[in-house]
Amino acid sequence: MKYFIVLGVLIACAVSGLLGLTAGINLNPASTTKYVLDWGSLGDWVAGAGAFFAVGVALWQSHIQRKEEVEDLNIVQRQVRDRWLISVVSKGKRPARVLWVGFYSRKIDTILPIKRFIFHGDQASLPQTLGFAENIDFMTKPEMFEDLAINALLSFDDLGDLEIQVKTTLSEFRSPVLEETKAAFRAAIQKNFDAAHDQISST
Repeated sequence: MKYFIVLGVLIACAVSGLLGLTAGINLNPASTTKYVLDWGSLGDWVAGAGAFFAVGVALWQSHIQRKEEVEDLNIVQRQVRDRWLISVVSKGKRPARVLWVGFYSRKIDTILPIKRFIFHGDQASLPQTLGFAENIDFMTKPEMFEDLAINALLSFDDLGDLEIQVKTTLSEFRSPVLEETKAAFRAAIQKNFDAAHDQISST
Protein backbone atom coordinates (compact mmCIF):
# COMPACT_ATOMS: atom_id res chain seq x y z
CA MET A 1 0.00 0.00 0.00
CA LYS A 2 2.87 2.38 0.79
CA TYR A 3 4.38 1.78 -2.65
CA PHE A 4 1.08 2.74 -4.27
CA ILE A 5 1.00 6.01 -2.33
CA VAL A 6 4.61 6.77 -3.29
CA LEU A 7 3.81 6.05 -6.96
CA GLY A 8 0.80 8.37 -6.79
CA VAL A 9 2.92 11.15 -5.29
CA LEU A 10 5.57 10.74 -8.01
CA ILE A 11 2.94 10.86 -10.75
CA ALA A 12 1.37 13.96 -9.19
CA CYS A 13 4.79 15.64 -9.04
CA ALA A 14 5.50 14.80 -12.69
CA VAL A 15 2.12 16.12 -13.84
CA SER A 16 2.56 19.28 -11.77
CA GLY A 17 5.97 19.84 -13.33
CA LEU A 18 4.61 19.44 -16.86
CA LEU A 19 1.72 21.78 -16.09
CA GLY A 20 4.16 24.38 -14.79
CA LEU A 21 6.34 24.01 -17.89
CA THR A 22 3.38 24.41 -20.22
CA ALA A 23 2.06 27.43 -18.32
CA GLY A 24 5.51 29.03 -18.30
CA ILE A 25 5.91 28.61 -22.06
CA ASN A 26 2.46 30.05 -22.82
CA LEU A 27 2.73 32.95 -20.39
CA ASN A 28 6.22 33.99 -21.54
CA PRO A 29 6.30 33.35 -25.30
CA ALA A 30 8.90 36.06 -25.97
CA SER A 31 11.52 34.70 -23.57
CA THR A 32 11.11 31.00 -24.28
CA THR A 33 11.19 28.71 -27.24
CA LYS A 34 7.66 28.09 -28.40
CA TYR A 35 7.00 24.45 -27.66
CA VAL A 36 3.68 23.17 -26.40
CA LEU A 37 3.45 19.67 -25.08
CA ASP A 38 0.78 17.43 -26.53
CA TRP A 39 -1.41 16.64 -23.52
CA GLY A 40 -3.80 14.41 -25.43
CA SER A 41 -7.56 14.48 -25.14
CA LEU A 42 -9.59 15.05 -21.99
CA GLY A 43 -11.05 11.57 -22.37
CA ASP A 44 -7.59 10.00 -22.13
CA TRP A 45 -6.90 11.86 -18.89
CA VAL A 46 -10.28 10.90 -17.39
CA ALA A 47 -9.78 7.25 -18.35
CA GLY A 48 -6.27 7.21 -16.88
CA ALA A 49 -7.37 8.86 -13.66
CA GLY A 50 -10.28 6.43 -13.35
CA ALA A 51 -8.01 3.42 -13.84
CA PHE A 52 -5.53 4.74 -11.29
CA PHE A 53 -8.32 5.37 -8.78
CA ALA A 54 -9.79 1.88 -9.33
CA VAL A 55 -6.42 0.24 -8.67
CA GLY A 56 -6.01 2.34 -5.52
CA VAL A 57 -9.44 1.33 -4.20
CA ALA A 58 -8.75 -2.36 -4.90
CA LEU A 59 -5.43 -2.22 -3.09
CA TRP A 60 -6.95 -0.37 -0.14
CA GLN A 61 -9.79 -2.92 0.19
CA SER A 62 -7.27 -5.77 0.06
CA HIS A 63 -5.23 -4.07 2.79
CA ILE A 64 -8.30 -3.62 5.03
CA GLN A 65 -9.38 -7.23 4.46
CA ARG A 66 -5.95 -8.56 5.44
CA LYS A 67 -6.06 -6.51 8.65
CA GLU A 68 -9.53 -7.82 9.53
CA GLU A 69 -8.88 -11.49 8.74
CA VAL A 70 -6.62 -12.15 11.74
CA GLU A 71 -7.00 -14.01 15.00
CA ASP A 72 -8.31 -11.83 17.81
CA LEU A 73 -8.91 -13.28 21.26
CA ASN A 74 -10.26 -11.65 24.40
CA ILE A 75 -9.31 -13.16 27.77
CA VAL A 76 -11.98 -12.59 30.43
CA GLN A 77 -11.28 -13.49 34.08
CA ARG A 78 -13.38 -13.72 37.23
CA GLN A 79 -12.34 -14.64 40.77
CA VAL A 80 -14.82 -16.10 43.27
CA ARG A 81 -13.11 -17.30 46.45
CA ASP A 82 -10.99 -20.30 45.42
CA ARG A 83 -12.53 -20.54 41.98
CA TRP A 84 -10.81 -18.73 39.12
CA LEU A 85 -12.71 -18.62 35.82
CA ILE A 86 -10.96 -17.89 32.53
CA SER A 87 -13.04 -17.38 29.40
CA VAL A 88 -11.25 -17.17 26.03
CA VAL A 89 -13.49 -15.44 23.47
CA SER A 90 -12.78 -15.19 19.74
CA LYS A 91 -13.51 -11.74 18.28
CA GLY A 92 -11.70 -12.08 14.94
CA LYS A 93 -13.13 -13.12 11.58
CA ARG A 94 -10.40 -15.73 11.23
CA PRO A 95 -10.92 -18.95 13.24
CA ALA A 96 -8.41 -19.31 16.10
CA ARG A 97 -6.87 -22.66 16.99
CA VAL A 98 -6.20 -22.49 20.75
CA LEU A 99 -3.29 -24.75 21.67
CA TRP A 100 -2.17 -23.78 25.15
CA VAL A 101 -3.06 -21.77 28.24
CA GLY A 102 -0.67 -20.81 31.03
CA PHE A 103 1.05 -18.15 33.11
CA TYR A 104 3.72 -15.80 31.78
CA SER A 105 6.11 -13.33 33.43
CA ARG A 106 7.72 -10.58 31.33
CA LYS A 107 10.30 -9.90 34.02
CA ILE A 108 11.92 -13.33 33.79
CA ASP A 109 10.43 -14.40 30.44
CA THR A 110 9.12 -17.67 31.84
CA ILE A 111 5.93 -19.62 31.17
CA LEU A 112 4.03 -22.12 33.31
CA PRO A 113 1.36 -24.39 31.79
CA ILE A 114 -1.73 -24.46 34.00
CA LYS A 115 -4.03 -26.85 32.13
CA ARG A 116 -3.60 -29.60 34.73
CA PHE A 117 -4.84 -27.27 37.48
CA ILE A 118 -8.12 -26.44 35.76
CA PHE A 119 -11.32 -28.29 35.06
CA HIS A 120 -10.90 -31.10 32.54
CA GLY A 121 -14.18 -31.26 30.64
CA ASP A 122 -15.16 -31.59 27.02
CA GLN A 123 -15.59 -27.82 26.70
CA ALA A 124 -12.12 -27.16 28.13
CA SER A 125 -10.24 -29.70 25.98
CA LEU A 126 -7.29 -28.45 23.97
CA PRO A 127 -6.45 -27.88 21.20
CA GLN A 128 -9.76 -26.36 20.11
CA THR A 129 -10.79 -24.15 17.20
CA LEU A 130 -12.91 -21.08 17.92
CA GLY A 131 -15.02 -19.29 15.32
CA PHE A 132 -16.31 -15.74 15.66
CA ALA A 133 -17.99 -15.11 19.05
CA GLU A 134 -17.24 -18.64 20.27
CA ASN A 135 -15.50 -19.21 23.60
CA ILE A 136 -13.80 -21.76 25.87
CA ASP A 137 -14.28 -21.60 29.63
CA PHE A 138 -11.66 -22.84 32.10
CA MET A 139 -12.25 -23.01 35.84
CA THR A 140 -9.77 -24.02 38.54
CA LYS A 141 -10.56 -27.02 40.67
CA PRO A 142 -11.08 -25.86 44.28
CA GLU A 143 -8.80 -28.61 45.58
CA MET A 144 -6.08 -27.57 43.09
CA PHE A 145 -6.19 -23.80 43.67
CA GLU A 146 -3.61 -23.93 46.47
CA ASP A 147 -1.26 -26.06 44.34
CA LEU A 148 -1.66 -23.59 41.48
CA ALA A 149 -0.77 -20.70 43.80
CA ILE A 150 2.31 -22.50 45.14
CA ASN A 151 3.51 -23.43 41.64
CA ALA A 152 3.04 -19.84 40.47
CA LEU A 153 5.08 -18.49 43.37
CA LEU A 154 7.83 -21.08 42.93
CA SER A 155 8.03 -20.42 39.18
CA PHE A 156 7.95 -16.63 39.23
CA ASP A 157 8.95 -15.68 42.80
CA ASP A 158 7.05 -12.40 42.34
CA LEU A 159 3.40 -12.40 41.25
CA GLY A 160 3.43 -8.67 40.46
CA ASP A 161 3.69 -8.94 36.66
CA LEU A 162 1.91 -12.28 36.31
CA GLU A 163 -0.08 -12.65 33.08
CA ILE A 164 -2.38 -15.29 31.63
CA GLN A 165 -1.18 -16.37 28.18
CA VAL A 166 -3.18 -18.11 25.46
CA LYS A 167 -1.23 -19.52 22.54
CA THR A 168 -2.73 -20.21 19.12
CA THR A 169 -1.23 -21.61 15.93
CA LEU A 170 -0.44 -18.09 14.69
CA SER A 171 -0.06 -15.85 17.72
CA GLU A 172 0.02 -15.37 21.50
CA PHE A 173 -2.45 -13.37 23.57
CA ARG A 174 -1.82 -12.13 27.10
CA SER A 175 -3.78 -10.39 29.83
CA PRO A 176 -2.67 -9.37 33.37
CA VAL A 177 -3.89 -11.73 36.08
CA LEU A 178 -6.54 -10.09 38.24
CA GLU A 179 -5.35 -8.47 41.45
CA GLU A 180 -8.11 -10.41 43.25
CA THR A 181 -6.64 -13.66 41.93
CA LYS A 182 -3.10 -12.75 42.99
CA ALA A 183 -4.45 -11.83 46.44
CA ALA A 184 -6.25 -15.19 46.60
CA PHE A 185 -2.98 -16.92 45.62
CA ARG A 186 -1.11 -15.18 48.45
CA ALA A 187 -3.89 -16.04 50.91
CA ALA A 188 -3.81 -19.70 49.84
CA ILE A 189 -0.02 -19.81 50.22
CA GLN A 190 -0.23 -18.18 53.67
CA LYS A 191 -2.92 -20.68 54.66
CA ASN A 192 -0.67 -23.53 53.58
CA PHE A 193 2.25 -22.05 55.49
CA ASP A 194 0.16 -21.61 58.66
CA ALA A 195 -1.12 -25.19 58.43
CA ALA A 196 2.40 -26.53 58.06
CA HIS A 197 3.57 -24.39 60.99
CA ASP A 198 0.73 -25.61 63.19
CA GLN A 199 1.51 -29.20 62.28
CA ILE A 200 5.17 -28.76 63.21
CA SER A 201 4.23 -27.05 66.48
CA SER A 202 1.90 -29.85 67.47
CA THR A 203 4.54 -32.54 67.02
